[in-house]
Amino acid sequence: MVLERVCTRISTSLRQLADTRAEKIAFTRFFGNPRVSPLEILRTAAARAGEAAAGRHVLIIEDTSEINYQAKALRKRGLGRVGNGTDVGLFVHPALAVDAADGSVLGLAGATIWRRTKPKQANYQALPIEDKESHKWLATAQAARRALPETPLATVIADREGDIYEVFARLPDARTHVLIRATKDRALAEHGRLFAEIAKQPEAGRLVFELEARPGRPGRTVTLAVRFGQASIRQPKTGADRRDPRSLSLNIVEVREIDPPSPKEAVIWRLLTTHSVTTLADAARIVDLYRRRWTIEQLFRTLKSQAIDVEESLLADGEALERLAATTLVAATRVMQLVHGRDAAGAAFEAARLFDPAEITVLEALIRRLEGRTEKQKNPHPRHSLAWAAWGIARLGGWTGYASERPPGPITFTRGLRRFHAIAEGFALASSLQPQIDVCAR
Repeated sequence: MVLERVCTRISTSLRQLADTRAEKIAFTRFFGNPRVSPLEILRTAAARAGEAAAGRHVLIIEDTSEINYQAKALRKRGLGRVGNGTDVGLFVHPALAVDAADGSVLGLAGATIWRRTKPKQANYQALPIEDKESHKWLATAQAARRALPETPLATVIADREGDIYEVFARLPDARTHVLIRATKDRALAEHGRLFAEIAKQPEAGRLVFELEARPGRPGRTVTLAVRFGQASIRQPKTGADRRDPRSLSLNIVEVREIDPPSPKEAVIWRLLTTHSVTTLADAARIVDLYRRRWTIEQLFRTLKSQAIDVEESLLADGEALERLAATTLVAATRVMQLVHGRDAAGAAFEAARLFDPAEITVLEALIRRLEGRTEKQKNPHPRHSLAWAAWGIARLGGWTGYASERPPGPITFTRGLRRFHAIAEGFALASSLQPQIDVCAR
């Protein structure tokens, strides 16, 4: 019931989640109950993602974000330190399952949630990866892969923090590839360094695409020179594990922006992958897959400032806040499923993925009311598809429905979901009172 309320009301405020004082007490006890495991909350979500991912090439996109509670530090207990080493909070490291073909969000395939309560040991780099915080990149991806048993092909995608030798050595198998943006100019098995090696390769062609706007950076059209090749990277000497091979053969794709606005803003991506790359088309496909990584950045914005605002929670205990983090990750993923299911991608899925039969009945009534008289004002998507439902939720959130308008994002869908579920609750209440009304009418 708690998870359902968080997903429908998209809030972490117990006052907003609970309808009565008894419910507020019950919800407080739920988050404070040591028998409630964040892992079980995540496993339930991962099972649903596994069903949606069956038969698909799935991108397992992972990244880390901190949840900072410093503004409420005096009201918190049992938390650790976040990235700056001073503020209190915790970390979340989700693995988001995304369809490789159309970018639709299939669900939350796993996550690691923890509090950093100890400083790094002096010999941290020499420790086996199982004793490092960076083990999250390996463990979370492995758990996500196990949650997708019917997925014939998966590609684990990570940004530069995930450039870890053990990830390349231990994750790939017959059904699993990796694609990670390089941050380290690694030593090669024979001689030389990785970045110099890729720079030697001839330009294979150029790509042009729209670079998404991000906080502090407007979107723009970029033209990139493409190089690709193969490299055998050497196992780092520090912390080397005998279980891993001494070297690994990987493919590398480099894209470098032509005429950037400034050297600081230039796009330079060096992408290491186990996927085959022998042509410009292969390289372009790798770049397109990596660009899907932006989806998890949207998830974090939805989790925090743009929708749920998990950092505003008044729960005090660190363990309770871990349970809340797991719950809100599921809710944020639900919002993202609508964001990425709003167009053609969502037409292939049924609305029943996110809405129960009673809610679909309410959606039908609302969409009929929200549609205008002209074709441009009609819901263009197949009836009862996820895209059809997303159109209705976005309209409730303030989107006009015109194709010329900017596509609705997390904030619009959050507003729409809140309004929709309030209407759906009213509809259910009216339906339950109807027999009494009929009796009184007689």
